Amino acid sequence: MTGADVLLLGSEPNDPDVMRLLICEVPAARALTRHQNHGEACVWCGERDSLAPLGGAYGWRPHGCPLCRRVRLTYLSAYVSWKRHVRDCEPCRIEWCPDGWSLALGHGIAYEVTKKPEPVHCACGCPLPLTSRRLRPYTENDVGGPRYSHTGPCRSGSDPGPAPSVAPRPEEVP
Repeated sequence: MTGADVLLLGSEPNDPDVMRLLICEVPAARALTRHQNHGEACVWCGERDSLAPLGGAYGWRPHGCPLCRRVRLTYLSAYVSWKRHVRDCEPCRIEWCPDGWSLALGHGIAYEVTKKPEPVHCACGCPLPLTSRRLRPYTENDVGGPRYSHTGPCRSGSDPGPAPSVAPRPEEVP
């Protein structure tokens, strides 16, 4: 499946890897309103109608409106498809094959629609634009949400360390 297929088909919302990452897209509980933390408003736009659950635990039940949820699911589906391809495609670990480049472009488009900040930062701390041909999904582990790596020498000189946690901890829920 190419990046264009993911975007045109509307993502793969039932993929367990996509659903597992969805909760990582929710802003930290301390950044949300009381209504957003209690599932009464979308965690991304504040909409209060037609909400869908996003996961959660220990009484914390964030919800998203259909549009925001679809945007995040499409982004995560593009990320997971790209990651699976890079993991299984030897050429893509050094230089993109045509399918790998298509998936990277699809991921970039889906990422931009989320209005998340650019550039993305690799696990090592290197900032890279979404259009960089050096950017890769981090194929080892995505605990804590989607992560990135790069080809070529590292320019940050830092150790990647653990993945940053973007999902709130239960004790942070007001």
